[in-house]
Amino acid sequence: MVNLFKKSFIYLTLVLLVLVSFSVESASAAEVIDYEEGVTNLNNAPKNSAIVGSRLLKPEIGWKRYDDSNLKIEYLGDVYKTQNDLYYNSGYSSFSLKHPFNNELNGIKFNFIGTKIRLIGLNSSVYRSSNIVIEIDGVAERFNQNGAVDTKTTLVYEKTGLTNMQHSVFIYADDKTSKVGIDSSVRYDLDAIDIDGDLTSIDSSESISLDRYSLELLEGSQDKLTATVTPDTANVIWSSSDESIATVDQDGNVTAIREGEAIITVTIENKDISATSTVIVKKPDNSFSSAILSITLVNGITKEYDVTNTVLNNYLNWFESTQGTSTFKFSKTISPYKKVTEYVVHDKIASFEIREY
Repeated sequence: MVNLFKKSFIYLTLVLLVLVSFSVESASAAEVIDYEEGVTNLNNAPKNSAIVGSRLLKPEIGWKRYDDSNLKIEYLGDVYKTQNDLYYNSGYSSFSLKHPFNNELNGIKFNFIGTKIRLIGLNSSVYRSSNIVIEIDGVAERFNQNGAVDTKTTLVYEKTGLTNMQHSVFIYADDKTSKVGIDSSVRYDLDAIDIDGDLTSIDSSESISLDRYSLELLEGSQDKLTATVTPDTANVIWSSSDESIATVDQDGNVTAIREGEAIITVTIENKDISATSTVIVKKPDNSFSSAILSITLVNGITKEYDVTNTVLNNYLNWFESTQGTSTFKFSKTISPYKKVTEYVVHDKIASFEIREY
């Protein structure tokens, strides 16, 4: 009986060990980190200090670095993988653009979620392109890897201030002819990508974006934000960061409540996939609103003034708060070159009329 108990105990212990080992391995697999997070700034500065042209061996604080070998990066065409310990993670990816050049067959594609991006590459005076195109969400900019001084692991491009959402990136060189002769080549390189969010798979089956990154409204007005969702059958949830400033219904209709700034977020239901738009609510500026103020005097004469809302309010306040011989000044233009100032005496006013237009 004792032996049976011992055998059962040993068997149970082995089963528990296997289960624990499996759980640990599963957790480890789920927590794979494929980036390096910045812990210091360049030259130990208190804030990010790297600029385009700086050699940046490590990501700065607030940035994550993804190596060029990351499987979420797609390379189109003939890419050369170069191993060299002088580059980040001991290698970089390079394109050689020979005649005839077709940028549809050569390029780099990836998606990321975040608000800023840096490209780490090589600056060189030999063969490197000075006309590289980067398209972020279809908007093209250009940068240069052809420098007077050869530098490796260099910050060659930076873009900040993006909306915190998923962005699509396409990079290619726009050189139609070689700089050094038809038998040679022009190159551009990618050593790493620095972002403040996460790389996402290009073939992701789910995505969401808004038609506008920002919206400016006057108090009491409304407008509509439109979300584009993949798949289009996915349910979305709308929310406002401050409903005392702006509210949003589940159709994307935004209502401005009071002056201030709020973030409207649309999220795919039960997913951590969202897009945002900044709503800026302003007070109506009525200083340029117009009205005709018609004043009838006790002697039967009528005076008319074309006034702004500010002047009208000042007149009404004056009329209610004063009496007797107090005067109110009006200025008007009789001709393009002649301005007249008239004074209306309070106790000479029989009545007045306001006609807004």
